[in-house]
Amino acid sequence: MSRIFRVPVMACMAILSLVFQPVAAKALLSQPDLSPYNIVEYWYLPAFYQTVEPAMGALKNLQGKVAGWQGGMVRQFDVDAFGLRTVGTAQVVTQTGLFTPDKVEDVQEWTVIPFAEVKNLHLVFIENSGSHPFCVMADLKNGIEIFRTPDFETASTVYNALASLIVASGNSLTFPGLGASFRDITPKDLWIPGLKEAKGMIVTAVMKGSPAEKGDLRVRDAVIMCNDLPVESFDQWSEKIKPGAGSFDFKVLRKSEPPAVCKVLLPPDDYYPVPPGSLSFKAMKGPVAAQKPGIVPAAGNLETPPKMGFSLRYPGEDEKKALGGKSGAVIAELVPGGLAEKAGLQIGDILVECNDKAIQTPETLGALLEPGENVFLVIRNGQSMSMKVGANLVIY
Repeated sequence: MSRIFRVPVMACMAILSLVFQPVAAKALLSQPDLSPYNIVEYWYLPAFYQTVEPAMGALKNLQGKVAGWQGGMVRQFDVDAFGLRTVGTAQVVTQTGLFTPDKVEDVQEWTVIPFAEVKNLHLVFIENSGSHPFCVMADLKNGIEIFRTPDFETASTVYNALASLIVASGNSLTFPGLGASFRDITPKDLWIPGLKEAKGMIVTAVMKGSPAEKGDLRVRDAVIMCNDLPVESFDQWSEKIKPGAGSFDFKVLRKSEPPAVCKVLLPPDDYYPVPPGSLSFKAMKGPVAAQKPGIVPAAGNLETPPKMGFSLRYPGEDEKKALGGKSGAVIAELVPGGLAEKAGLQIGDILVECNDKAIQTPETLGALLEPGENVFLVIRNGQSMSMKVGANLVIY
């Protein structure tokens, strides 16, 4: 049994530190050269679908071909105007000791992408990731979510569909422009030939197929001038040199090479695609477009509506304070006469645990429910209480 592939978190976060502009990017289909983090990102231009239906269909056709971050193969894509949710089964291998067999467990792996929280999308290649090295990463307000795929074609399909659905939901995306990331030069960089003081920027990543790569900007280059102006720091370059520029002449210092000037030309604004006006959830009819904001469908069978008599949402800022760092889900609606209302649960109650197990997200509650009676740890008005729901079989 193979172990789950894991990439160090810092490696993934490094690729998300790119300098962004409100423009898109164009893909280069050749195999990538590896960055110092063993991750390379493509400068990718999404191909928007004309309507929501084919975007959703493209994802559903990939069920069983896409994996979550922990390696669980996606069994089902669930999409509405507010987000994308998937569930799969990942195999977790835990080393128990030198002379004892490893512990192997099958666990449900959920991937949840609320469209309103997506800041950027990334198409990346990660070295030594087994059979699924091409990944689509969603940069969220409070972290990242990742889908892993076996090839570039599958990854680009996931990217195009996800980008189309985010735009269709009324939200926007920011795509990379220059295609490079930088950090400030420090005294530890003064070993670079010709660098006499700790002023300027070090190139930390260059995207495959980007204007930066085409202009011969390289990782570890020390940028000391741009457009004939001295570069003192990343902030100074971002605020005083970068704004309004359509091209950049970077004077760089390199190990074992003479100084060079990298000419980087940005594409014109009309180079980038405009989403079609027909791409909108509002243009759809039926249950997918009609769901209420903030209400998350039930876990387990994603196409089956909840039967316990409540709908759940993510905690707001005040509710997160009440949780004190714990996870949970908030009751957003109660069905009159349903099991939850009969048990005394109220709208606004925060569900923290179910049957002594933590509720990580609204989507994960279904896996915690048991036939018959279920015991919830609830926070109401800052007070914790235990409440029992249901005396018969519960279908969630």
